Amino acid sequence: MRTYLSIRHSELESFISTLSMQVDELFAPTSDFLVENDECDSEELEYLLSVSAGEKALKLRASQTSPGLVLAIDIDYNQIELESADTVTLNSPINWEQVQCALLAYEGEEELTWFATQEIADEMAGWK
Repeated sequence: MRTYLSIRHSELESFISTLSMQVDELFAPTSDFLVENDECDSEELEYLLSVSAGEKALKLRASQTSPGLVLAIDIDYNQIELESADTVTLNSPINWEQVQCALLAYEGEEELTWFATQEIADEMAGWK
């Protein structure tokens, strides 16, 4: 299942260093979210969730000029501990191998900027 994690720059640095991270919540296509958005296709659902994660990420950024950071993460259903309206909590840490890409949110922009997983470590310094 594709999920989205809003993350602070310092947390991303730590995640890259340790390759594992316990997270509080991930934006996810929960049962309630799917019912509420039943007219949407899978691409639209992913867009809605990534935008929600981007909005939260903007609140976590280090400065007003920094982008909000979001990681797209594929999780196994057996990792889910609890579901809420549009988020899940997990019963185990996520591993770096589960990260599919990074998305950057900028104030006033609807679209998120995409970065491949292998680009994240090299680009991070510019995201402060």
